[in-house]
Amino acid sequence: MKRLFEFALGLYRKIPMPLWLREKMAILYRRVSPPKNTAAAQPHDSKIELYKKYVEQILAIPDRTDDYVELAADSYQRQPGDPMLLAYYLPQFHPTPENDEWWGRGITEWHNVDKGVPQYVGHYQPRLPGELGAYDLRLTENIARQIELAKSHGIYGFSFYFYWFDGRRLLDKPLDAFLNDPSLDFPFCLCWANESWTRRFDGSSGEIIMYQNESVESYKAFIESVRPYVADKRYIRVDGRPLIIVYRPSFVPDAPQVLAHWREYCQKEGLGNPYIIAVKENTFDGDLLALGYDAQSEFHPGTVFRYCKNITSEINFMRNDFGGIVLDYADLVKNKQYFKFQAKKLHRAIMPMWDNTPRRNNTPMVYEGATPALYKEWLIDILNETRNNRELDAPFIFVNAWNEWGESAYLEPDRKYGYAFLQATREAIEETRK
Repeated sequence: MKRLFEFALGLYRKIPMPLWLREKMAILYRRVSPPKNTAAAQPHDSKIELYKKYVEQILAIPDRTDDYVELAADSYQRQPGDPMLLAYYLPQFHPTPENDEWWGRGITEWHNVDKGVPQYVGHYQPRLPGELGAYDLRLTENIARQIELAKSHGIYGFSFYFYWFDGRRLLDKPLDAFLNDPSLDFPFCLCWANESWTRRFDGSSGEIIMYQNESVESYKAFIESVRPYVADKRYIRVDGRPLIIVYRPSFVPDAPQVLAHWREYCQKEGLGNPYIIAVKENTFDGDLLALGYDAQSEFHPGTVFRYCKNITSEINFMRNDFGGIVLDYADLVKNKQYFKFQAKKLHRAIMPMWDNTPRRNNTPMVYEGATPALYKEWLIDILNETRNNRELDAPFIFVNAWNEWGESAYLEPDRKYGYAFLQATREAIEETRK
């Protein structure tokens, strides 16, 4: 059985498959062949020392660390030629009737964040928000401050996740509040998260709780829902063409027909021919440009996962049943593994950090060793490449994410680093100017 899983583990890095399936296979492997150096397997004295360090770490959680960076007194000033960083924006931070029904009354993304427990000494959990606190996105004051922080540190705009299910909208309040408040002056675009929702979101099961209609008719109808957003003067455009991002392009049925309909509708409505970027999925090797998309983009960790160094066996876990996977963020950056993926008209992406422990408990995927300095090094590399990439119609770089706290992928200030990741973003842009 163990040899079978070892063989499968070798294959899974090479064969395209969904990220959740990769994680599942890693978890199954850990159950068959658990790490040999867990805390319980240590000699008594070593075990006591390990537990002591763990307790010290837990007790120090509220404290500000030496890595903390204060908010700078001055602000980033955009210059011509600066690449355009678009940060994905999660609108999950407010209660909804659907989440009340599916997860419990009042549940928001913050309830996931609160569940983060460190799985080993040095594991950065829980993630506690800094200046913004556990905000409620029904209050536009919170959105206004997010915009101030993003703008003053080099983020060009937000890419709001757009949840549309055959005419039904979910998590729509923050975006609509933004749209209806012209004082929130910040460029934005939409990324249609065109996939069904399942209970796998929190690591439980694959039960579908909101179905995404897969018919051509439904996909064609989607474009009508974005009209009021695309028509807004703040909406991001490429040479006058409104930018629309498709999260799962392989799910679009008869893509040439659907995309042609979108273009026809938008031009008929006076919105312009949409500039459609397909997110590159590691489960799909088809030619996205040939299907009718204008460009494609990375999305991490999915695009880069197969090139990452697995360090799970090197870590002393605090519980015997740890079944997740730990990858080396430092190796990813120092050896520039992110350049191994290449494609035509490809917009690069970056993740400041990644760790979905809050959602997965003892079966997470963790990128260990992420720091503001390493993130800055990665960002400098792709900023330089983007500045020199003549294939691109616009110098977009996508950041995962502005506020994905449940996956520990965020730029917003936290208790440990303060404004360090934001400051690193600004510095990387300024230092790569010619």
